Amino acid sequence: MELIYRIDFNSTNFYFKHILDDLIIEAKIEAKSKMYKGCILLVCNDTEEKIKSFFKILEEKLPLSIFLSGAKVIDSFDFDANIELEDKDIKINLSLLTNDEIRKILEENHIDFSNDINKIKEGGVSRFETHNGLKDLFLPSKKIREDFEKKSYEVKLLITNINKLTNLVDVSPKDLQLLCSIERPLVKLRFKLLQNLKGEYSNTRFIYAKIADDKETVLFSQALKEEGIDYLLYINDEIYQDGLKVTYTEEQNIIIHGEKGLFPKFDYQLNRQVNSCSDYFEEYGSIYKSVLAQYNKRIVPSIGIYFSYKSDESAIKINVPTIGEKDVIHIPNVMNSIDNCLDDIRSIDENTNRLIDNYKKKFAKNFEKKFISNDADGFESILNLLAYVMGMKNYTHFEDMALLYNGKSGIQIDMNLIKIDNKNYLDYRKVIQSIMSYKMADVEDTLLAYSFYESLSDFISDNITKINSEFNAKDLVLCGDMFSNAILLSKIKKSQKSLNIFISKEYPLDY
Repeated sequence: MELIYRIDFNSTNFYFKHILDDLIIEAKIEAKSKMYKGCILLVCNDTEEKIKSFFKILEEKLPLSIFLSGAKVIDSFDFDANIELEDKDIKINLSLLTNDEIRKILEENHIDFSNDINKIKEGGVSRFETHNGLKDLFLPSKKIREDFEKKSYEVKLLITNINKLTNLVDVSPKDLQLLCSIERPLVKLRFKLLQNLKGEYSNTRFIYAKIADDKETVLFSQALKEEGIDYLLYINDEIYQDGLKVTYTEEQNIIIHGEKGLFPKFDYQLNRQVNSCSDYFEEYGSIYKSVLAQYNKRIVPSIGIYFSYKSDESAIKINVPTIGEKDVIHIPNVMNSIDNCLDDIRSIDENTNRLIDNYKKKFAKNFEKKFISNDADGFESILNLLAYVMGMKNYTHFEDMALLYNGKSGIQIDMNLIKIDNKNYLDYRKVIQSIMSYKMADVEDTLLAYSFYESLSDFISDNITKINSEFNAKDLVLCGDMFSNAILLSKIKKSQKSLNIFISKEYPLDY
């Protein structure tokens, strides 16, 4: 009996195929796995009984992956028209922690972690060496967390007992699938209402979390679990690669940032090994162009939205086949100064001068803390300024406030264009002035933050319509880490159903 089973797999790294090959050997079945761009085929040629037994093993032992998007039996496959990928035998920084491998690690290794655990229990910080570098781990503590954050570290959550996770945060089945996938990514989770009340975990209702992703952390997590410690906070220090941050839509999983387990890899379009995000994206000249290459869209007209928190190159773009990438609307790279920001807003008209004076009187407390001027660019600099005048910490705090809003629609935030040096820019002054006006009327912060992303989606949609009145593109590319925001992404998808929307499946949104 011959059977062809297609597994849709949105990566050309071979580790998942290697797991399948091991399961073929375990099942003692006449079968082969074949890797193609976008899928892995299992070609079985054995008795019906053997095939049923094999698929039972797959059901029990084949791990989840962030790159899996479906699987089914197919009637036929055109082997001549599709090129099987050659395994280039590139070693990646990924521990293949299948259930069998985890059991083996726990059975064969017995390490005394009592000194580290006692230090943690006493309220200290344990410096722990992992396969990917050093981690500093500690029990939830507002003071320790804030001390690390002042040094620009991102504090994340290590889950040692996945069965107790729902006591702390709200978790969907999809969140659990991502957390437990073979790549062990970081997933953004929301604290339950009565948790994190003192800010011991995070300064917002959200945190990035993950489970153990290598041998050392598996062993340490088990020891912590046995001591009744179900989750810890940690920061990465002197690591080799940033872990993957992942989110999802109904249609696909989306890598936001990170390189661990992704690079190095062989890119079959470039026909060479790529070693990092910067190596890959710089090869194409921009993230927008790289997505066009992934979907073979370089020679057709398209509109691209590259909206990045940290980049100074955010823009609404078009791809003209005979010319290439062209920026149509720019996001300004504003000065990281609250005084300069307020002066810019005062310059709009005589009413804004009065607005700022009244605002500073009503919300004097917001201006008591010093504005932390960092080297931020683009949207990060704009939202840091906006967060400050609203009494929030920074742009991540602002985004998390938006995600807390429970309504389905917001209010209209002014998003207008201003022409400078014959280029179109988003007028950031009007954005902040508009939100200040609403806040003077006591509109709640969650609604204001939500409305920013909703109005930004309207700004994008309106300008796509204007551009396409002459350009007539059928494809829309979304890239940049701002599209990890569920509000912005869902609103764009809903408003642009007439266009084919493309988001990278194999590479991160940004770097």
